[in-house]
This record gives sequence, structure tokens and C-alpha cells, in this order.
Amino acid sequence: MSYGHGSAFGGPLWGALLLMIPIAFVVGALTGHTPTWGFLQNPVVLLGLLGVAALGNLRSLVHAEVLKGKPPTLRIDIAANPVSIIVLAVAGLLGALLIGYAFVENFTRR
Repeated sequence: MSYGHGSAFGGPLWGALLLMIPIAFVVGALTGHTPTWGFLQNPVVLLGLLGVAALGNLRSLVHAEVLKGKPPTLRIDIAANPVSIIVLAVAGLLGALLIGYAFVENFTRR
């Protein structure tokens, strides 16, 4: 059942491309060789890319509509697109890692 949210691979492909910069940053930070990319290292940019990738893939997975009647009913359909689910899970994991990294770096005992 398609609701016009794009093709089956369009959303996950763009989501995966958006995840490349945060993945490179996290891998670089874990190996001790953080890339120096100027404004791409900004936490707002990194978390923004993760958020856009996650929301874009969530939009291709979930469809909600209100059915008219007495009483009105909310119908939620969830698609089983494994690639979108993987991109969504990776975005969530990277987001948790980056937020944890921010707390460890900024809130240490002095």
C-alpha cells in the first residue's frame, strides 16, 4: 500500500547519505582522529543531519489518518521496509552516542 511518500528506496538512500558525515565523525572520534571539516563538526549540524535522516525514514515507514465516523478513528499503518528501519536505528544509535559524547566532554568533574 503506497501513500505517495516516495519510492521504497528513495527515503533510505537519502537517509543513508545524510548519515555519512555523522558516521565519519563518530568513527574518527572513537579512533582519535577527528576530522577537521569546519562547520560540519558543529553539533547542531551533526544532530540536525541525524534528525533529518531519522524523520525522513520515519515518514516513509508510518502513515496516520483520521477516519470519519462516529466516533472518529485514528488509523496508523506501519510499513515493513527493512532498509528504512536500519537507517532509523543507526540514526538513533548515532544520536545517542553523540549526545553521550557531548555530556562526557562538557560535564566532567574538575
